[in-house]
Amino acid sequence: MLLIETDGKALLRAGGIAIPDGEVAAGTAPALPGKGPWVVKAQVPVGGRGKAGGVVLCRTPAEVDAALKRMIGAEIKGHEVRSCLVETAVAGADEYYLSLVLDPAQYGVRVMLLREGGVDVEQAASSGAASRLCAPGHASIHAALRELAAHEPSDRSAALIDTGDKLARLFLQHELMLAEINPLFVGPHGCIAGDAKVVIDLNAVHRQTALQELIERNAAVYPDAVRKLRDGFDYVEVDPHGEIGLVTTGAGLSMMLIDEMTTRGGRPLNFLDIRTGLLRNDPTRLIKTLGWIGERPSVRVVLVNIFAGITDLAEFANLLCTALERTPQVKVPVVCRIVGYRFTEAREILAAKRPDIAVEEDLTAALNRVDAILQRRAS
Repeated sequence: MLLIETDGKALLRAGGIAIPDGEVAAGTAPALPGKGPWVVKAQVPVGGRGKAGGVVLCRTPAEVDAALKRMIGAEIKGHEVRSCLVETAVAGADEYYLSLVLDPAQYGVRVMLLREGGVDVEQAASSGAASRLCAPGHASIHAALRELAAHEPSDRSAALIDTGDKLARLFLQHELMLAEINPLFVGPHGCIAGDAKVVIDLNAVHRQTALQELIERNAAVYPDAVRKLRDGFDYVEVDPHGEIGLVTTGAGLSMMLIDEMTTRGGRPLNFLDIRTGLLRNDPTRLIKTLGWIGERPSVRVVLVNIFAGITDLAEFANLLCTALERTPQVKVPVVCRIVGYRFTEAREILAAKRPDIAVEEDLTAALNRVDAILQRRAS
């Protein structure tokens, strides 16, 4: 889960990494730090804010106020801007890129130190970024940092290694998946983190009290994470204006389905790994999921996609009927693609209790039904 910049920078500051002077604004301009110029940044948990108009350089207080009025309440990549960070712009420094990212495929941590930072860092990285794969321990990361910074002047190398060591301690202490500073400003007075991109592992949050408190304190910013912590399964809105609500099990199956529907031109609302093995004859998870889907007025159809191995589809069919009875806010057609153990019994249960549900065993047939419903309701 990606933290918004202010929360990521709070972690950096607590770890001893310098950040620019700044204030958070949820409306008009706050007491501005320094004499300007200032940078106004929309606080949403997505990357690419600069290219989406969410980062603006302002030279006067009037420009700051205008930027805040334009951003607050706007939407960037499906996320409403509730607040902005107003920071003093850093001048007279060179820009670097510094990151540590978990690389599970290689069983290690990839350390990257790049001379060029900024919004086009991906292009610079593709042209030969300096990176090292090392063991997930401080000594190994420190050795990688020393090697990567060896070509810099001694004073600058020392500053980069010091900041990298601090970032490594945070990365390991909080069990992070990504800790990125881009740009990292390096000048006569050392290093300053111009931005912070921090991705936390929600599966490790139960061991990270500070991170759990941060998420719960900012529930409006991290609704998907709050849901997982409270309810124990993954429901993530991928498009708050999506037209297709998904009830699915298995992370891979859900992602595949989202890709397939997007390719067809559909707009799925959510990712879901409901983990049917943990339903245990209890419709609570289904009720919660359908309730969240029903809250979105853009939803025009619900697609249930359950590929059963050990899951008893007959039991699931009964749970689905119960859940739909208890979520009257779901007033759109339901297409149910189920395949696997006790399919015939499940189809009979659904036919008897909910004949309005379209039941399919084949995924393509189910997706065709969804397409037909969307086309019919659009006409």
